[in-house]
Amino acid sequence: MVEHRGVKGGASLSCAAVVLHRPDPEILGRLAAGLRGHRLIAVANGPLAPSARSALGKVDLRLIENERNLGLGVGLNVATRAAAQEGFDHVFLLDQDSEPPQGLIRALTARADALARAGERAAVLAPRLLPPAEGNYRPIRYAWRGRTQVKGLAPVDFAPTSGSLTRLAAYAEIGPFREDFFIAGIDVEWGFRAWSRGWSSFVATDLAMPHRWGEAASPEDAATPQILRHAPVRNYYYARNVVATARLPYVPALWRARSCVSLVAQIGLLALRGSPSSLRPVRAGLRDGVLGRMGPAPTGLV
Repeated sequence: MVEHRGVKGGASLSCAAVVLHRPDPEILGRLAAGLRGHRLIAVANGPLAPSARSALGKVDLRLIENERNLGLGVGLNVATRAAAQEGFDHVFLLDQDSEPPQGLIRALTARADALARAGERAAVLAPRLLPPAEGNYRPIRYAWRGRTQVKGLAPVDFAPTSGSLTRLAAYAEIGPFREDFFIAGIDVEWGFRAWSRGWSSFVATDLAMPHRWGEAASPEDAATPQILRHAPVRNYYYARNVVATARLPYVPALWRARSCVSLVAQIGLLALRGSPSSLRPVRAGLRDGVLGRMGPAPTGLV
């Protein structure tokens, strides 16, 4: 039974959403398998290969297609607004390479409803993301917000986009995701904006979901820092959007300091261990972040 026009017991209605850009059909098929019984809104940024379409064939799918890559922010906003238009209360946002287990949406929705009944204005509730067994992906570091837990839920400054069960009433108040960030740091900025407007974010520490953060590596390169794994254009977005986020008035001073120190350290790694041209995109990102030049990366970076 597909649960998208009513759920027994008066529970909130939740659907899933994913933004696609040249997805791996095999991983996408595993994502779809975990969402059976739920509505999935997929936004394709650019042409979708027949194998990827086939991978989505066994879910209750609404596919929205863009002719070109408009960025993750645009895709997230299109999907979230579509979920609201269809009458859902929450949208479970996913990256295209995540693998949600069966039952995860229901478990998160039940806990989100319990938080709401307790008077907590939770914008986001997410599972803990763990690297898959293969690929030597780096684990995600969470920005825990103090030590207080509410029935096993730990507050965070922001939750990664993938796995975020987002309350649509919160989205209406907080506002849309930053489309001009294009791909990087969108969840960071939105999370801080949510807190500044009275909405919280939580991670359910006992619920897990496999997630591929960054780039895969061979066993010999398992300890390689993320900045050295990224494509040059990804490092452009990372540097630019860290600077752009640090300039926002509602971002805490401690986060600004830590993120900027981390950025400087990673630029040092690139200088020492990267290719001779690896600093060029980062310099461009720093410049554009300071000047407020946002949107898609300029052409000719690599």
